[in-house]
Amino acid sequence: MNTRQALIIFLIVFLLAIFTIQIFRSSGSVGLGKTAPQFTLQDLAGREVSLEDYRGKIVILDFWATWCGPCRRTMPILEEIQAEYNGKMSVLAINLRESKDAVRDYILAQGLDATVLLDRDGSVGKQYGAAAIPMQFLVDQNGIVRDVLTGFSPGMRSRIREQINRLL
Repeated sequence: MNTRQALIIFLIVFLLAIFTIQIFRSSGSVGLGKTAPQFTLQDLAGREVSLEDYRGKIVILDFWATWCGPCRRTMPILEEIQAEYNGKMSVLAINLRESKDAVRDYILAQGLDATVLLDRDGSVGKQYGAAAIPMQFLVDQNGIVRDVLTGFSPGMRSRIREQINRLL
């Protein structure tokens, strides 16, 4: 391959990357300091749950899936934090595009006690720009996004606690 061919390939890859970023941005990614988009989803019992129901509380929106290895590590940490801040914050575990039965079986098998919501068509995940999972949005008592975490990291527990303590 000569220099000209390498340059053409580089430009094509670069333009595709820019195009992909623009599509991701236009799909509804939510930024820090912005109002969290409202939504209503069904929980595992079929009840409708809205983000507005949690106004006045700190909320962590956790976008996840049963097949996601890092999600399996973050959920117990989020439940631990929710128990620690009992009544002052809540976790809404928003499952992306999986069946109610698969999600229920997973939650029961793992012994989790999370409030699980079903985003069957992925529309809420898209609205929030949750292109990678797990992805958590920390929403304050007034509905403003204060932090966004993607993936799993050993320091996430302390980071989330620090953010919650700032808001209390």
